[in-house]
Amino acid sequence: MNPYAAERLTLQRTTEFRAEAARRGPAGNAGRTIRHQTGWALIQIGLALVTSSARRPHRAVSPELP
Repeated sequence: MNPYAAERLTLQRTTEFRAEAARRGPAGNAGRTIRHQTGWALIQIGLALVTSSARRPHRAVSPELP
């Protein structure tokens, strides 16, 4: 796709998105929703890291240590 066609498509999609947003109206509490989803994503990532690290033996905890 040449740059002119890509820019034209981008402007068309931007116009469509703005029209859709104007038709739907303002979000009720969009900031809280984004923070809520981000918080849960971070919790899930943290739990995945903790769970995966528990399966691997740690070098700091060695059975040879007294």
